[in-house]
Amino acid sequence: MNLIFFAGLVLPIFAVIGAGHFAVRRGLVATEGLAALTGFTFWLALPALLFGSIAEMDSGGLMDVSEIYLVACLIVYVLSMAINRVILGGTLTENAVFGLNATYGNVIYLGTPVVSAVFGVKGVSLILAIIALHSGFLLPLAACLIEIGTPKQGGVGSVLRNTAFGIVRNPILMSIFLGFVWNALDLPMPGPMHDLLTMLGRAAAPLALFNLGASLPVLGGEVAIGEATVTSVIKLAILPISVGLLADAAGLSGLPWQVAVVTAAMPTGANAFMLARKTTSFSEVSASTVVITTGLSLVTITGILSFME
Repeated sequence: MNLIFFAGLVLPIFAVIGAGHFAVRRGLVATEGLAALTGFTFWLALPALLFGSIAEMDSGGLMDVSEIYLVACLIVYVLSMAINRVILGGTLTENAVFGLNATYGNVIYLGTPVVSAVFGVKGVSLILAIIALHSGFLLPLAACLIEIGTPKQGGVGSVLRNTAFGIVRNPILMSIFLGFVWNALDLPMPGPMHDLLTMLGRAAAPLALFNLGASLPVLGGEVAIGEATVTSVIKLAILPISVGLLADAAGLSGLPWQVAVVTAAMPTGANAFMLARKTTSFSEVSASTVVITTGLSLVTITGILSFME
């Protein structure tokens, strides 16, 4: 009964992803229309949701969860880089992307709707804190390593400058940062501003899921799928186990422990593929990882939620 209940919660979320994929493949949504939807989601809806939620949330105890989660991600990141270097003979750039594929989950587009549906408002506060460190640290880390591994770069100063510019231009990361600043300063939220952020934020989850399905890349060649399978096992099995064990050892229990583990079980985020596509030939592996983990996560997330009951 529990398994059926959780499947009923998760299936509608994946149905929206499937609708986006179907609409694009069948030409029901034009390229220009999809670009407009993606732009609205990326520049307005998601930043409004993240900023508003973080600015008004009770931050007591949330950093403990996010810090533990980040430490587990960094451990698995280093392990994944070592696997790709020793076993697959990857370069520093490829190792960085491989590690990102194994640890950077789709916590914004997919994790937030799942946690909201299962755990409610308290769960959303926890995952937002995780998103803040997860996105704000792993993406710049991978970007720095990729920049360092690219021969054309002009030294450490150029690497840091390019990474900093990338962060400042990212509305997701900046909305998270500004939300925490607002929260830390304990600034009041004017009523009209709250209503505006709420209105825009309500559109974030369905549009994000639809855009995720629409942007899912096609599977790569046999080599890419083979390497992506290794990454997928790390992302959907090793990372959730690592987060669960570390969180338990650190004394977390109940809702914080559950949200951390479910968040770790999210499939690889499309941002990992986008970063790989712009900077390295390893993009086929990244694309295949996104597709494989997204498909399998319907089963793994439902199983994890059922196990927690």
